[in-house]
Amino acid sequence: MIFSVVIPNFNHGSLLPRAVTALMAQRPLPIEVFIINDGSTDNSRHVIEGLQSRFDCICSIHHEQNRGVVAGMNEGLRAAKGDFVYFAAADDFALPDLFARAKEALCEHPDAAFFCGRVVLVSPDGEILGYRPFMQPSANAALLTPADVRTRIARSDQWCVGPAVIYRRDQLLDTGGFDESMGAFSDGIIVRKLALESGFYFDPAIVAAWQIYPKSLSARSALSVAENVRIVQKAVAEVKQTYPIDIRNPYADWLSRRLRFNMARLWLVFGKGEIDVTGLAEVLQFEGRARKVLGFAARLPFAHYALLLWMGLVLRPYGIGAVLAGLYRAIKARLLETKTTKLAIARARAATLDPAVRLASSR
Repeated sequence: MIFSVVIPNFNHGSLLPRAVTALMAQRPLPIEVFIINDGSTDNSRHVIEGLQSRFDCICSIHHEQNRGVVAGMNEGLRAAKGDFVYFAAADDFALPDLFARAKEALCEHPDAAFFCGRVVLVSPDGEILGYRPFMQPSANAALLTPADVRTRIARSDQWCVGPAVIYRRDQLLDTGGFDESMGAFSDGIIVRKLALESGFYFDPAIVAAWQIYPKSLSARSALSVAENVRIVQKAVAEVKQTYPIDIRNPYADWLSRRLRFNMARLWLVFGKGEIDVTGLAEVLQFEGRARKVLGFAARLPFAHYALLLWMGLVLRPYGIGAVLAGLYRAIKARLLETKTTKLAIARARAATLDPAVRLASSR
């Protein structure tokens, strides 16, 4: 069973060596790594050429104009030949054992549509910011059948984070690939559908690092009122039209409330301390009393916490038990996993100090 990798890249030439060397440390190695150089204006092309001189498996596709991340993902998916396909961002990086864990799980459970683990959130300078998913679908490594997913998704969600997901290529192709009109939520909408139709394997091990910064795709999307509103409407329509018929209507309502809550939370995270109550209310789709209380909460001391509390009370996006379990696991991860995770991140960063890699990134 073999792995293909797709890396969309736009002006992240300085970060590509880290992402690629992390992939080259995986066992089994990928048979092909497609780097989609999507209209970059930095030194990405030279970096890619340097990496190709070191690793025979790297294939490059260059676009003269930027077509977008999702278009690059679909292009790589159509070109890939592996049984499993991993979509790696140029600014994120895999940690040891990702491919080994995925191969074992997906070979043992041939009906599972994909594998996913946990990610560590890191700043550009390597500081650990947290862990995701906040709410896990299982405390232990386990196959989640479609029936399991239906039971658990009523209480929690957001289980699958892009840098930690490996798909069965054929099943992903059968769905038509990623919907480019969904933007930053293109992978989110498809993993939920696959999970409800075929199930998936969840492993609570930390298998990838997700770099968070204000100019990332998720941050840019979070700060756009129009994009947030559009994605919620589009996602709800997609669920009602294409998801399994027995779950369509209830999940469309849950997803609407959860997306609005999560987008508003990211609005607060990336808002640089400023609270735009009008924009926040539009993202949340709050009117009347809900909107008035939102404005009052924004003026209180510790306004961010007050706003989160009010948003949660109005939208009720998740079960209380799931949230409390998430808080417990977040605290536990900070206390027990930070040291080993720092070591794994340090090894990934050190790999890019190899002289050949430095040469590739500086050309």
